[in-house]
Amino acid sequence: MELMEVDGLVIREAKFGEADEMITLLTADRGKLSVSGKDVRRLNNRNAATSQLFTYATFSLRKPKQCYYVNDSTYIENFMGIRFDVERLALATYLCAIADDLAMPDVADPELMQMTLNALYALSDRDDIPPERVKAAYEFRAICHAGFQPDLLLCAGCHEGKIEEPMYLDVMNGRLFCKECQETYVHSADYAMDDTTAKIHIRISPSVRRAMYYIAVAPVKKLFSFRVTEAEDRTVLGIACERYLLNHLEHSFPSLDFYKKVKDPIDIRPTKGRNESQ
Repeated sequence: MELMEVDGLVIREAKFGEADEMITLLTADRGKLSVSGKDVRRLNNRNAATSQLFTYATFSLRKPKQCYYVNDSTYIENFMGIRFDVERLALATYLCAIADDLAMPDVADPELMQMTLNALYALSDRDDIPPERVKAAYEFRAICHAGFQPDLLLCAGCHEGKIEEPMYLDVMNGRLFCKECQETYVHSADYAMDDTTAKIHIRISPSVRRAMYYIAVAPVKKLFSFRVTEAEDRTVLGIACERYLLNHLEHSFPSLDFYKKVKDPIDIRPTKGRNESQ
């Protein structure tokens, strides 16, 4: 029987049986691990607290056959600040879903582990870092880390930097075009411009371009140490990073939809009532 001790972050939990859970751990040395928690939903179980989502702990595991089981666990961090804010809770759930999507079983990935822990710490304990910045930076760095880093230095058409000019990010192909080359490209014979393609050519300012380049190459411990001053640029950065991630993963996440509903709830008051009160 295999025995193992590992520091792991709970990034997913699935209930089964009367009190059991199947939890997914993100680790630095072993990638992600699926672990069975026997009776961890019982309040008197010694592993109940450490088996909750977002908990970082040292787990003692046993593997008698095909599946790992939790023998014991020791709490390291639970990022309690996330749990009292529904928007941050929803965002943390989404970021963990990205990590779950990108992590590979039994494949070491210390960078993904560190950036996920740093993101949860920022959401939990750093009021000076806006959640929108954490979201954009995590999305873009995660997909760059997965091998889809775009060329943000030169125009793909004329091969000039044009540092102080707005550029167009080709989300599908991970490249930039200046205004002149973008107009030539989208009207070329081998490129049909329609509503779908229009949505994945995003105009980015020099400020947004610098922020995206910083996110792509910065040390993980300084991933969120940047600022975008203009509100419009912050909005475009968020759109660009989200669309770039989802395009290259080729799917969305229910947790992202939930986060958006929590962040920007739709006003469902009857129209008549709103008009009468104005």
